[in-house]
Amino acid sequence: MPEVLRDLVNIVPLNDANRLEDVLKRRGDSIAAFLIEPILGNAGSITAGEQYMKDAREMCDRFDVVMLIDEVKTGFRVARGGVQELMNVRADLCTYAKALGNGYPISALAGREEIMRKIGPNGVAQGGTYAAHSVPLAAAEKTLEILDETDTLEQIANYGSRLQEGMSGILSGRGIAHVFAGHPSMAGLFFTESVPRNYREWATTDYELYNSLALELHELGILCEPDSREPWFVSAAHDDACLAETLEKFETALSTVLGRKGVAAASV
Repeated sequence: MPEVLRDLVNIVPLNDANRLEDVLKRRGDSIAAFLIEPILGNAGSITAGEQYMKDAREMCDRFDVVMLIDEVKTGFRVARGGVQELMNVRADLCTYAKALGNGYPISALAGREEIMRKIGPNGVAQGGTYAAHSVPLAAAEKTLEILDETDTLEQIANYGSRLQEGMSGILSGRGIAHVFAGHPSMAGLFFTESVPRNYREWATTDYELYNSLALELHELGILCEPDSREPWFVSAAHDDACLAETLEKFETALSTVLGRKGVAAASV
């Protein structure tokens, strides 16, 4: 990342409305947009509080700053209206991608009409090598039809909740402190007493235990994210057989990791 960008970006911790207000009071007249991913897809789904989002929306209006919400991972996953529906907040601009085409390469920018009308020959340029390609557009049309007309999202959320319940039972049985963050369809697992509220708090969790556990799960054929900063994503292809196998192997992997730690401690 070029060093010069440091002068163009003001970074504030998630869920700290006072820090955000301080920055906007000092530099609001030179800030074009407030960019936020309310459920951090690259930080274990650590989530912005609903009150924080409402405060941020109010401040964006007060200081005339565009609110840009990143829905690349949450759009068409946590709710049909994305994280904006989930948190009852409306962005001025928002981005979509991955889930829109169920894996096909496609992305979309949406927003308030007065802003979107500025895109065009006499305004803001927009282009892309594969823009409006017929194959991903057809995939997106079918994906959105399924999400709109079936209970797929409810099934995914239900599976994610049952997965968390099962994992929690196994961990609690071993006396291991743990919490989940985010939505059941893309939840983060942290080994700590309380749910992290920002990335800095993730650093205080026992992520080494998570990383060791993930590697053992891979050996057993359970392909969870190997990095504790990544959520467990659930799809409609996961069924009861998947759930039973995952929980069985989760317990096996945990026993292996804890046994290794016990051997290491005894040898010292």
